[in-house]
Amino acid sequence: MLGKILGGRYELLEKTGGGGMAVVYKAKCHLLNRYVAVKILRPDLVENEEFVERFKRESQSAASLSHPNIVNMYDVGQENDIHYIVMEYVDGMTLKDYIRRKGRLSSEEAVRIACQICAGLHHAHENNIVHRDIKPQNILINKEGIAKVADFGIARAVTSSTVTMAGANVIGSVHYFSPEQARGGYVDKKSDIYSLGIVLYEMVTGVVPFEGDSAISVALKHIQEKVIPPVEINPNIPRSIQFIIERAIEKELKNRYDNAAEMLDDLNRALEEPDGAYVRRFVDDNMDTRIIPVINGHEKSSPEAGQPNGESGENPPDKRRGWVLVTISAIAAAAVLLVLFMVISSIFKQNFIVRDVPVPLIEGYDEDTAREILRSSGLVLVVDERRYDTDVEEGIIISQNPKEGIKVKSESRVHVVISSGVRLVPVPDVVNLSQRDAEIQLENEGLKIGQTEFVSSDIASGYVIRQEPEAYEDVPEGTAVHLYISKGPEDTMTVAGKYTGVTESIAEEMIKGDKLVKGEVKEEYNSEYKEGIVFRQSPQPGANVEQGRKVDLWVSLGEQPSYKKKIELYLGDIDRKVRVQIIRTSDDKIIYDKKQNPSEGKIEIILEDKGKQNYAIWIDNEYFMTRTLNFTEKERGDE
Repeated sequence: MLGKILGGRYELLEKTGGGGMAVVYKAKCHLLNRYVAVKILRPDLVENEEFVERFKRESQSAASLSHPNIVNMYDVGQENDIHYIVMEYVDGMTLKDYIRRKGRLSSEEAVRIACQICAGLHHAHENNIVHRDIKPQNILINKEGIAKVADFGIARAVTSSTVTMAGANVIGSVHYFSPEQARGGYVDKKSDIYSLGIVLYEMVTGVVPFEGDSAISVALKHIQEKVIPPVEINPNIPRSIQFIIERAIEKELKNRYDNAAEMLDDLNRALEEPDGAYVRRFVDDNMDTRIIPVINGHEKSSPEAGQPNGESGENPPDKRRGWVLVTISAIAAAAVLLVLFMVISSIFKQNFIVRDVPVPLIEGYDEDTAREILRSSGLVLVVDERRYDTDVEEGIIISQNPKEGIKVKSESRVHVVISSGVRLVPVPDVVNLSQRDAEIQLENEGLKIGQTEFVSSDIASGYVIRQEPEAYEDVPEGTAVHLYISKGPEDTMTVAGKYTGVTESIAEEMIKGDKLVKGEVKEEYNSEYKEGIVFRQSPQPGANVEQGRKVDLWVSLGEQPSYKKKIELYLGDIDRKVRVQIIRTSDDKIIYDKKQNPSEGKIEIILEDKGKQNYAIWIDNEYFMTRTLNFTEKERGDE
């Protein structure tokens, strides 16, 4: 696609990004002479009506918005099977890349960026557009530090259906989901506020609040679990920002900010009063568990109630009842002792008798899950090392020792190595370095040398003129870097050949072969060349000229026709002879010089010449008139 011109004006210069739905190119608008971003729907999705509709929806959503914190949309078009959107080109990086580069942002910088995002969302909400996919990957930060909301690909008007599909077809990025999106419920502007709260959480802590083995597990955490307070991760977070985040990510819609403007007010105030207590908070009013006193259901007997009195002596106790009570008490005591013995025996076996247990499989599990698996088998997890791994996701166990199935004593330790994920390294700037120096610098940074392409350039031969990925971009270690090496200036000169003596069509082919272009073609009469033959050219044969220069040709019309022309003169009533001279003005040559007698009437003079000529007529050495004659055209009376 590089070099292709869309709509007759947008020239695709380089690929700058892409996702599952589209690819983004930096392009040059030749009409307005400015750089733009062109988003093109992936070719394999052109036949998918759902994606095409979603792509069109993005252009419709963005077209209705105009705000300094929203990426502006300029144009939309379709060329054959290519669907494209033309947008503002933002020279910078995504907020996600910015967070990765800095680890975490200062509270003030995070709030300033959040203010800009919030302002853009407020404008979208005011125009009844819900973004539904707010995440750092969709926020662009330009070189001036201005944040711009991008990618309205799944945005919908508030007035239309805003119910999100749950399950496997969830839309957006699950790490920034609102609980109602995760449940597949109704989505409105408060969902964008929740997602912005998660983004602010990540900016000030450097991590997302919920992680999991799958998108479903993360979505469930958004619904069920409370986040770790950001101040526990970064103790330097001011109180106001802590409270703003907590309110923005409330799971209950009624407890969240009502709109982006309300959140923006608190964010702006946080810049002035970072430790203020002005943020409205909603705290669960759950009272501590209380012990309810037992109600005695037996009341003291009274004689009035007709109950027997122990001192009345009317019914003396039977001696056998005493023995029964003693026997029952003894049996109960024995049962208690037996239960106590079994409990103590079980505790002793579990804690003092060493037993063999098979080591369970914990490779491929995250650390917390692995600890629970080992604990249930009476074993202990020990982390020996955390290292980068290109194949194993961050936080997942790469290897264990002892291996699965080996029997060990209970309370034994199982040593593990945990993945730190893919190591990201910044791409060094190797432009203007020699090819060898560039390769050494890339290899020293843990990067590979990708495809090398040699191109013509004004830069000296052997030096790097461009690199992909670009400098300072964070990429996984081992990424291949594509280098473009200069092979020096391209030779743009050529020698004009001899194109005369042949037909026009043959001359044209010869001109193309010399990397020149046929220019203006003029047709003239020429007695030396047959009709249709080139008899003259410019530039001349053997001239050194730049490639692509135009060559003008003169093509013969053959022998020029010539007809005799008659000049008739009326000199009036003169009774003497006069001298008549006719001089050709082009070369001042006397063509006719004779005495004539005007008294005989008109004077007729026949001339023979070529082409179109002007003649000055003199009578008795005095100028009389000028006549123009075209000898190539035959007129009535011409010989």
